[in-house]
Amino acid sequence: MWWFVRKWWTESDPSLLLHSENRLLSSLVNHPFRKPDEIISDDKHAGLNLVEFRARHAEATAPNSSLPTIVMAHGFGSGLSFFYRNIDHLLNSGKVKRVILVDWLGMGGSTRLPSGQSPIRSIFSNLFTSSPDVFPHLNFFLDPFDSLLRDKNLFVPGEPIWLVGHSLGGYLAAKYVMRIHEEEKSTSNSMPQQPNITKLVLASPVGFQPLPSPHELVPLPFALRLFKALWIANWTPQAIVRLMGSSRGKRSVKHVLHRRIPHLNVNSVTDDGQSELDLLSEYLYHITVAPASGEYAMNSLLEPSANKNGIGIFALESLGSGSMADAISTKHRSSSLESIKVLYGDHDWMKFHEPMARQEMQEILSKCSIRSSVQIVPNAGHHLYLDNPDIFNRQILED
Repeated sequence: MWWFVRKWWTESDPSLLLHSENRLLSSLVNHPFRKPDEIISDDKHAGLNLVEFRARHAEATAPNSSLPTIVMAHGFGSGLSFFYRNIDHLLNSGKVKRVILVDWLGMGGSTRLPSGQSPIRSIFSNLFTSSPDVFPHLNFFLDPFDSLLRDKNLFVPGEPIWLVGHSLGGYLAAKYVMRIHEEEKSTSNSMPQQPNITKLVLASPVGFQPLPSPHELVPLPFALRLFKALWIANWTPQAIVRLMGSSRGKRSVKHVLHRRIPHLNVNSVTDDGQSELDLLSEYLYHITVAPASGEYAMNSLLEPSANKNGIGIFALESLGSGSMADAISTKHRSSSLESIKVLYGDHDWMKFHEPMARQEMQEILSKCSIRSSVQIVPNAGHHLYLDNPDIFNRQILED
């Protein structure tokens, strides 16, 4: 009954979500794509939504091609189709074999688990501890992602992988690379081989700047105190859009999207007159009003806070202060990781993490001799892969 009411109120369901995804990708990307049921022969990863694009040049189609596969993972409130401006350029470069786009569990078109199985942080947790345990919430995302990257039906053992993550997806990608470096070598021959991640690209990632300590905090104005209270109570932007219903919700999503990414094309790109903005806003609406699940990571992994330097979003468990360098250095002699690159836009609201990211990359370079750097993408904000796709793509392809 509740499912019927939700569908009636939002005019959305999983089939409409995937239809909007397919329509966006087929309209705005020249390369054809395959869906999971055409790639994977069993239902092991039925919970994760992904699409695969293959390059057409000779080296990529050779049976024993050694070219890498790029795996791209989106950020909070987004979905795999947001990378549509990057796919053709990357595949036409001659440097990669495939691009695989993945939706995190509980987000985009992936399975939405009920709240009891989702990464939800109790509103009472702050009463009992100042440092909540993020481990189970991280594993909600990282366990199925790890299973995917180890699957021999999708990746040939030893196949080079370039892992690209944006925003929260960048944080999760970094945490995943840290996790596989901290794993002890298994003595079991049945243990699937570790993914051969040779390059890690973190695009406007959250998490390098540590959460301010209690003595560093500054008082928040009333509006921001209210915002933080709603945040802690697990009220998400998606919940607000769901309450609006279909007509108001679609208008609001389109308005916010156009305001945040004003350069989206408003001219027709389809036979029925749909524009780039129309296609992306329709897709964003459906992934926004889908049942709440992975979006609870907003509170279980992140927290808004303020110090003398300003207000920002922080990870409850930081990537900075040597934590990423320490994790990677535990196994760097046997690691396949060759380079790490952190990207921020020149007017990126997440750019306050840049100074600590630079320190962490320098520490990784000195401890592990892995090429590590922070680069600024010009004429780009937080959505740098859309704002300046040419430079963003170039940063992925270059060493």
